[in-house]
Amino acid sequence: MSSLRQRLTLSLAASLALFFIIQTWMIGNEVESLGERNLLSRLQHDQEQIIAALEWLPPATPELRRSLIPGIYERPFSGHYFQLDIGGTILRSRSLWDEKLPAQAGAIVRDVPGPDDQRLLVVEETVQFKGQPVTIRTAENILPIEHSTGDFQRHLLLFALCAVLVLMLLQGWLIGYSLKPLQRIRMQINRLKKGEQEIIDAPAPDEIMPLVEEINHLMQMMQQRLQRSRHALGDLAHSLKTPLAVTRQIIRRQSASSGTSDCGIEASDISQLSEQLERIEQRVERELVRARTAGRMPGGQWSDADRDIRDLASMLNQVFPRIDFDVQIDTGLKIPADREDMLEIFGNLLENACKWAESRVRCRIWGAQGGVCICIEDDGPGIEEEDYAELLYRGTRADESTPGHGLGLSIVSEMVAAYEGEITLSRSDDMHGLRVNIRIP
Repeated sequence: MSSLRQRLTLSLAASLALFFIIQTWMIGNEVESLGERNLLSRLQHDQEQIIAALEWLPPATPELRRSLIPGIYERPFSGHYFQLDIGGTILRSRSLWDEKLPAQAGAIVRDVPGPDDQRLLVVEETVQFKGQPVTIRTAENILPIEHSTGDFQRHLLLFALCAVLVLMLLQGWLIGYSLKPLQRIRMQINRLKKGEQEIIDAPAPDEIMPLVEEINHLMQMMQQRLQRSRHALGDLAHSLKTPLAVTRQIIRRQSASSGTSDCGIEASDISQLSEQLERIEQRVERELVRARTAGRMPGGQWSDADRDIRDLASMLNQVFPRIDFDVQIDTGLKIPADREDMLEIFGNLLENACKWAESRVRCRIWGAQGGVCICIEDDGPGIEEEDYAELLYRGTRADESTPGHGLGLSIVSEMVAAYEGEITLSRSDDMHGLRVNIRIP
């Protein structure tokens, strides 16, 4: 069980159920014991009254003054009975009718069968009356007391069940109220994921605050490491590009010479060197871009995509003056991605589109359910469908004479994958060139 709410609820339910079961059992037993004690006290008091009503002058027969005996003993099968044994004479209450109280082995006997299928509690005592032993037994039907005690226990159990339900509802509300800070923190973490804020600033209890502080500290460390990594990779890119550019210039000068170079390098070898050098440059560029990609970092959000894309289009328009840019971006759109990553993606896509387009490039960005959709189209010759997968994953070019569509699309594909997004290639319906569709969740 992974839910904290379920753990607390079930633990509380088990504790309350156990508590009320024990409480009901203890109270029921105590009520039953109290009733029995009251019954014994009443029977002993009745014995004293009955002995006080006894009259005996030997050799006459013992008698009872009925006026001194409680009336409950005069009604047949009333549930209250007595019996005296004095000098071989047995005196009984009229309530016994023709029945007798059986002899018993102790002073107090429970569950004795009585008249009219009653169950009796019998108290027996032997006293001296005018020098003669008198054995007196008083009894009372205990079924009404047991029924009353059972009703009380059932009512008590019903009350306990209602109390458990009420307490469970109350505790459920209290648990929900206590867990509200966690809900607020969860919502803020979700906003961090979307890039809508940079740290968690929701108020939290003292027990949770250390966790919030550690999360904020971790995010700051990630941002700092990303910045250091980008600076280091930028320095590495400059240090690699310079010797590679010098090497390419040397190869170009050698390839301009016919036959064998002064260094004894054949023209075919120079061509292979040029090809391998280009592969090295592509590989270096690819790995640098991959390493620079921030991916789905907390706090990363491109909040001003409209202005940045239009600035990028304006810069490309200076390089490709023949191109007419059509930029369509939803107002106030915020993309949950790192700004530099997105500029890298759009820079590659728009530059490729400009290289292949005849006169028009269209860029559309809009918000959709569960993410952001990007579509870039051109009116160039397009690419055959069977070449799509190779262009996205290998970085080859559909036409080696025109730079573009190769390494750029491969880099874009990897960067989109870092954001758990999707990229597809197709042919534009109205412009008939290449259409690149990207969806970032």
